[in-house]
Amino acid sequence: MTALHRLPDRISAVILGTTLLFLATTVVSVVWMASALNRQALDQSQVQVQVARDDLLGRVRLLTIDYTKWDEADAAVRGADRTWIFDYIGSAAMMGRTFQLAVVWGGALPRDLGWTTGGGTAARPGLLPAALLAGAEGRLARDAAETAEFFAWRGGELFAMGTSRFEPVEHAHLFPEADRRSGQLMLGLRVGPALMADLAHSLLLTGVALVADRPTDRPAVALPGLHGTPAAYLTWSAPRPGTRLLWRMLPLLALVALAATALALIGTRLTRRNAQGLVLAERRASLAARTDALTGLPNRAAFGELLDPSARAGERAVLFLDVNDFKRINDSIGHEAGDRVLLVLAERLADLAGPDRILARTAGDEFAFVLRGPDAGAQAQALAERALLALEPAIEVLGHRMQVAVAMGYAVQADDALQGPDLLRQADLAMDEAKRQRGRATPVAFSAIIGQAARDALAIEQGLREALRNPGELSIAYQPIVGRTGRLERAEALARWTSPRLGSVPPGRFIAVAEQAGLIVELGRRLFHLVCDDLAAHPALRVSLNVSTLQLMAPDFIPSLVDELRARGIPPARIEIELTEAVVVDDPRLAAQRVEELREAGFSIALDDFGTGYSSVGYLEQFRFDTLKIDRSFVARVHRSAGGMAVVDGMIRMAHGLDLRVVCEGIESARDLDLLRELGSDLAQGYHLDQPLPIDELVSRWLDPEPGSAAA
Repeated sequence: MTALHRLPDRISAVILGTTLLFLATTVVSVVWMASALNRQALDQSQVQVQVARDDLLGRVRLLTIDYTKWDEADAAVRGADRTWIFDYIGSAAMMGRTFQLAVVWGGALPRDLGWTTGGGTAARPGLLPAALLAGAEGRLARDAAETAEFFAWRGGELFAMGTSRFEPVEHAHLFPEADRRSGQLMLGLRVGPALMADLAHSLLLTGVALVADRPTDRPAVALPGLHGTPAAYLTWSAPRPGTRLLWRMLPLLALVALAATALALIGTRLTRRNAQGLVLAERRASLAARTDALTGLPNRAAFGELLDPSARAGERAVLFLDVNDFKRINDSIGHEAGDRVLLVLAERLADLAGPDRILARTAGDEFAFVLRGPDAGAQAQALAERALLALEPAIEVLGHRMQVAVAMGYAVQADDALQGPDLLRQADLAMDEAKRQRGRATPVAFSAIIGQAARDALAIEQGLREALRNPGELSIAYQPIVGRTGRLERAEALARWTSPRLGSVPPGRFIAVAEQAGLIVELGRRLFHLVCDDLAAHPALRVSLNVSTLQLMAPDFIPSLVDELRARGIPPARIEIELTEAVVVDDPRLAAQRVEELREAGFSIALDDFGTGYSSVGYLEQFRFDTLKIDRSFVARVHRSAGGMAVVDGMIRMAHGLDLRVVCEGIESARDLDLLRELGSDLAQGYHLDQPLPIDELVSRWLDPEPGSAAA
């Protein structure tokens, strides 16, 4: 069953899938919302109980301070005035309104005195264990604090305890500092059922209880003991407002599900009723758009689709055929005869086609085969020879007998990255070479024209050597790099070369030749000298400078930079060195050493064209770059798909996580600029902001008193 035949089923599947997705999304959203409400309520209750615990400890602290930082109380303890101590402290504990337990010890008292609610008026020595009193006294001494608050058990009841030393306040100056503290007081607030009920009522909680061990199935807050370890845990039932809301919404959700399902079924039925006609119309239109009307072969559009999938090196080839002097046939015996010639050629070539050798008519008198398989190169050569034999017999058309010659060129997939259109262009170039060799009736492989490329490279190399000897041919253009406010942050220095013999040579061409010819280091020094001229003339100028792998690895590269800057009085901080990802993967150890030397010299470092190579987050951390430049290929996709935007967003977030500034290159529109700034790009560069400019234009546009006036 073809894809067109499956169209109604696919549309139905989309409708049903959309419905299911809607229902699933609705259910998941409601469940998630209920869960979120439950988590929020639980977190809130946890905080509330912690606050209530801290308030209780704060309350006992204030009570303890109130009774101990009092001259009368201090005097009573110093004089062992048991009557005063009972009247003001013991009686309050016995009545239980303010606190429910009190113990006074130390000072002139021979033993500790203790009272508790319901325990009678007589002071009870040993009301609290001596170890607890000693521990509290030791904690006050160790922490050098006014008070200590904790929870402790007594007689099966839990108390919030506060302890402090008695000392005078108004007459403190009458006592030596070492003798100002006379005794200790410990007050306790009972953590009992009444307090639990009040806590549950005020915080709208249920199941509030004290437990000795932390529960695993309920929330709990630790009540710290004297030495910090929990004396008990305050626990409660986890609040579930989201679950209650979910149960209330279930009838509505069921109604929505039924309605959505019914609408989906109706839509599916209507779609299937009309989709068959659309399928037939689409099939006819697609067939007409992909088929050559004269020969019935696939046309250029169909051939382009055949070339779209990627291929591995050596597993794809294109054989390109062009009829020699076909225009002469049309002009001499007419277009009808020309069409018949093409039909005969198409029939003969079609006999050579097969599952792995697909033939198409790509233009008026041009045919092409695409071959696939592990031995595509050998197949292409063999197919070309068979095509020569098949086309050798004369053709009789409208009473005319003619010998038709065909020029053939072929190209084999050289590497995995080679795209189909590029492979076709290589075969076309090989065919053009075959046309130039009209005396030879043999197919030409693309490798036969490599010599021309080598000759071009040699001419560029010779011209470049002359340019390095003759000042004036090389120059620098600067492309602005703009901050979020529209002001110029720096400008990227770009090499330009205008040769008297070759004219304007693209940087990508002559820099590649310079690297291959061993001229890149000398070229880099010459360009750096020109950049320094501009930096010296314009103190406000800051630049980014591209450095190749060969330059960076040269032993004297960095010293030469530093020496020239020092001689001209230019701070290295005005220059940011841009390195490509190839630098960090070719020789990571040596590259890291060179980068560190640049950093120590005062340069900032940028990683250029990020995402086009093989560097990793580990390299970013290892090399400690200052700036990350996202390649224009990613910036160009930011508006095309959500995936493209997500990739750029992820790069920016990662860079900021590593404390790197981000430059987005290749910004071509205000829309791109606005979106990338929303995503967090710190700096922007591209033709929308400005093209590469000579230094005078850069200064007039961007370094005047109102910089950024040229920016959009």
